[in-house]
Amino acid sequence: MRKDDIAILYDIALRSFQPDYEKYGVYPPLINLKRKNFLPPLMFGKTILAGDNIVGGAFVAAFGKKGEIGAIFIDPPRQGKGYGRQAMLMAENMHPKVKQWKLETPAESYGLHRFYESLGYVKTRERKDKKSGITGFKYEKNI
Repeated sequence: MRKDDIAILYDIALRSFQPDYEKYGVYPPLINLKRKNFLPPLMFGKTILAGDNIVGGAFVAAFGKKGEIGAIFIDPPRQGKGYGRQAMLMAENMHPKVKQWKLETPAESYGLHRFYESLGYVKTRERKDKKSGITGFKYEKNI
């Protein structure tokens, strides 16, 4: 992710997470509305391209044998075309030393549950966020 990409990715993230905002009244914590930026360090940010066009982004962190998908978002008109699946698999392939991947998603995001499970992720637990009150599912994938 380059600094030049941030404005485009920020707008894509807002569009991508708009249904969650309408449902829960909050955006994911990675979106900093005041600064129109992202909260995780950009070093973890990846731009998802289709040719030369930006179609989405991801925040991926890998530390030794553990990795975490902090967020992945695809522009809504581009969803359902395989970009998210390719991005997830590329993130895993970019970090071959990682043996365990983790991520979290809202409990009521049934389509995302199916998506992550199709990639080999398994629901390991539920957690209610004290600040937002949203219940999230933790998923893990062991390689």
